[in-house]
Amino acid sequence: MTRNSLMMKFIKILCLFCWYIIGIQATSHWMVTESGLIQPRVDSPFEMARPYDLLAFLNQDTRWDNIINLYHDLSKRQIVINKLWDTVEMDTDVNMQLSLDPNCVKAGQLNSIDWYASVQEDSQIKDVAEEELLLYNPASYQNTDVPDCKKISSLTFSMFAFEHLESMIHRENLTANSELSLPEQISAIMTFEQFGHWAATALRKNSSSWLHYNMASLYWRIKGNAPKALECSRRAVHYAPRIYKDIALLNLGSILHLGKRTEDAITVLSAAVEHDPRSSLNHFILANAYAVSGDFNSSLTHYELCLKYNPTFELAQKHKYGVLCHAAMLKKMMKIRQVLDLLQEELKEYNGREAHWLKSQAAFLRTMRHDEEFDFRNVEKNCEKMSELTGLNIKDLKKQGDKNYLIQYFLDGPVSDYEWSDKKGILAIEWAYSLQRLVKHVEKHASMGPSFMQHEHSKLLDLNIQKEIGPMPVFSDVKNDVKGIPSREANDLKVEIKPTTEQKSTITQSESSELYIGPILYPPSMKINRNIEDFDREPDWPSNRLCKETATNIPDNLDAVFPVFLPFENKGLRLRSLLTDKIGVPASVEHDVPWHPPVCPQDKDSTAFTSKKSQKQQIVTEVQNTDYLRQKLLEYASDGDVEAMKRMQDAEIGQRIYAVVEMDLAPKWLAYTLASLYWRVRGNNANALNCLLTASRSVEQKYKDIVLASLASVYLEMGYFDDALSAAEAAFRISLYEPATNFLLAELNMLKKHRNTHIFHLKQVIRVEPGFMGGLARKLLNGWACLLKDINSVHELDLNEGDICTKVEPGMSMVCEKGGTNCHVTKIQCVSSQERGSTNYLTN
Repeated sequence: MTRNSLMMKFIKILCLFCWYIIGIQATSHWMVTESGLIQPRVDSPFEMARPYDLLAFLNQDTRWDNIINLYHDLSKRQIVINKLWDTVEMDTDVNMQLSLDPNCVKAGQLNSIDWYASVQEDSQIKDVAEEELLLYNPASYQNTDVPDCKKISSLTFSMFAFEHLESMIHRENLTANSELSLPEQISAIMTFEQFGHWAATALRKNSSSWLHYNMASLYWRIKGNAPKALECSRRAVHYAPRIYKDIALLNLGSILHLGKRTEDAITVLSAAVEHDPRSSLNHFILANAYAVSGDFNSSLTHYELCLKYNPTFELAQKHKYGVLCHAAMLKKMMKIRQVLDLLQEELKEYNGREAHWLKSQAAFLRTMRHDEEFDFRNVEKNCEKMSELTGLNIKDLKKQGDKNYLIQYFLDGPVSDYEWSDKKGILAIEWAYSLQRLVKHVEKHASMGPSFMQHEHSKLLDLNIQKEIGPMPVFSDVKNDVKGIPSREANDLKVEIKPTTEQKSTITQSESSELYIGPILYPPSMKINRNIEDFDREPDWPSNRLCKETATNIPDNLDAVFPVFLPFENKGLRLRSLLTDKIGVPASVEHDVPWHPPVCPQDKDSTAFTSKKSQKQQIVTEVQNTDYLRQKLLEYASDGDVEAMKRMQDAEIGQRIYAVVEMDLAPKWLAYTLASLYWRVRGNNANALNCLLTASRSVEQKYKDIVLASLASVYLEMGYFDDALSAAEAAFRISLYEPATNFLLAELNMLKKHRNTHIFHLKQVIRVEPGFMGGLARKLLNGWACLLKDINSVHELDLNEGDICTKVEPGMSMVCEKGGTNCHVTKIQCVSSQERGSTNYLTN
């Protein structure tokens, strides 16, 4: 019994011993508590996946200390960054700043102040004879004539018209918006067209009437044609007597001011003030010009003089408060710039250190043993894991770092550049509004930081920053010679991108090109059916009946040159909502002012072309403008809904194109070509030529004929025939059947009297696109064919046996008229009369 009991006790003790043995756990890592006790730590972060890796073991402590020390360093820097950013947020709240300034409150909305206001002098104040201003009864008055002052009288040079000014020397390049408020100030009993006819009639009766030249200038200002307005104003200044000279000078200076030639405008307007220093209007317009130029002191002086002579001039009072407001805002903007400079320095240092901090975490977690598979290349998961291991708020600090990346991304971009400091005066506040939008955008999309700055984290950050934070070297584990982190694996560090529909970044040319690709309308491989059109089917074409029926539709001037544009969609490019939704301003919403014109970078060849003597007089023709270019511009601005855009001003369309260029939403060449179309609609071929020459240097070869066709048309309009022919033939070699290119070649051959080639290209246009330019090509073809038939100069308008057609190389032939004259290189195939009878298609 005793033995059994002893055995039972022994068994119990043995079981109890085994039970305790089972509960025993060995540990290889120990920690010292705050009370000094040494205790084991089972879940130690220093437990390695490869404990035999001596170099990784030696680097563990360094990495750990780097992570801890950098966390505290970044936290301190984040406090500084937050204070600077709070200052920027507060100071860039433009509306709040304006509400705190009494002058800004009195001025009202700054954006509503028109610094280019159109105000006219009252003729009664100047004692202008009433009979000079007598307007006829509009009921019996026609409206068919326009006051083209350059055609009415010649004025090569005038000592009184400030011909030495740069704006006057290159006055054909001047552009200005239409002054739609002027008609109300001119005449209440006449329409605008009747007023123009009245001025033209008066000038033809008296071609030295300064008053009617001045009125004619107002007509062109309403039309938005600055060069013609300037020509009339020059003559008004030249012929005006001393007592009325300031009126003509005021008009001339206003045109220059409206055309953004402010410095020259100040010179002319100052002369107007000297001629009549008691005219409140002279002081008012001059004060506006000084405000735009940034000379606020001079501007205020002239506003004071304006109000002295006309105390009831409310508009001048409002503009005066506006200048005082702009001056106050400019001082605040300078302070904001200083804060931004400090912020950018802090962000640069912070982001650089954070990048190494993240890499240290990845290196530490890579050598650590994990219970389950862990992707140390994922930055977001790394931060979560390190927060658990260290007890520090690493995850939240990483979120603040993402916001810092976003801020730096925008501050380093085009939105915050300091070009505003070069813009003096009232234009400088645009930067404040841009910065305000930037701040709101950052706050709205702060969570998008990683997606914006993905590449910053995914790089191999192996820069050697020789600084210390705390008692130990901070960045020792990111040196190239550290054995613990092979460069190959460190390169795998990446950021987990959260999907977002609002992400927006700069688009490269190749990427943006893919957004617009569609089918090409007229590829080089297409076949032309020569059995459809009447001129291909009827042997006696053009018949007498055809000539009689189409006589009323034939253009008045068959020798005229018509502007041509090769549409983007012909080459498969679809702009869609590029000028609306892509820039963030739908077609139904008016773009915020101010509106910038889409001025292209100055091309080195553009100045040479515009300065050389025009050949237009040698060509002996005139440019016949149609509505075709404007219609194409409206189509692109409205995504095809032209009716919805007819209310939109040209200047707003220009701003939308400007926004596309600034936001880099399309290939540069496409944006510059679109800008050239805008300038052609505005009548400024010099700016259009500059844009096209700039575009031609970056356009892809497959789209180059888009630029070349417009370039050839502009050359031709400006009188550079040889350059136009060279550009047109280059475009023709790219796309044989393109209607715009064939129409251009038809025009060029028409001017050179190459009748057969001229008619051939017109036929090609109609075969490919019968309704080209609203049927213009068909009207011209019928007109020329009937004309040539009447004078017996042509018996068959296609290649016939009398023509000399010689194949000079594969795909290229030389076509000459009878006698070997008027030779022209073309891609027309040489076919005999026997072959023609059985040939239905003209192929490449």
